Amino acid sequence: MTTFMGMYTKFGNAKLGKSVASVNRPAIDTCPGASETCKGICYALKNLYKALKIQDKYAASTINLPEKLPALVRIHASGDFDSTEYVQFWINTVKANTGTKFWGYTRSWQAKTGLLPSLEQLRAEPNVQLFASMDDSITESPPAGWRVAYISPDARFKGMKCLEQEGKMSDCKACGYCFKKTRGNVEFMPH
Repeated sequence: MTTFMGMYTKFGNAKLGKSVASVNRPAIDTCPGASETCKGICYALKNLYKALKIQDKYAASTINLPEKLPALVRIHASGDFDSTEYVQFWINTVKANTGTKFWGYTRSWQAKTGLLPSLEQLRAEPNVQLFASMDDSITESPPAGWRVAYISPDARFKGMKCLEQEGKMSDCKACGYCFKKTRGNVEFMPH
């Protein structure tokens, strides 16, 4: 069995919701689609992530998922999809956990690494919401049919601003927009 750098956390946080699990990977090193803007504003390289050396922990660990996952899993608050083998790992995981809702934001759709066909397969799973993440430095259009997560400010944004960041919802679990809905874009403020 192939192992991948990163860490599974079964307890969420104040932003996600306390019962939301997440899988995170080393930022930048696993982000083949990261733009220069993204590299400059990546929150996974700042604040508590930096103070607690969390990126070092992700790099030194391998993803170890339990047999049964909780109701909600955020794929990558840090890191991204970096190989077809890794995307296949997620396809297998979501198929084995049909009672779990998964969601994530990726820039790997635009990487010149051939990941898009595999990402399309993952996105097609009924319990997955996968967004094309974009900032104003990315000029390529997202794949047809994808929901888009824009980083503010981006003049192309049409959709809803993140309600957790707007202070209108306590956390992602309470909002549910990104994992319950199947349509609609979202805009995040850099943080």
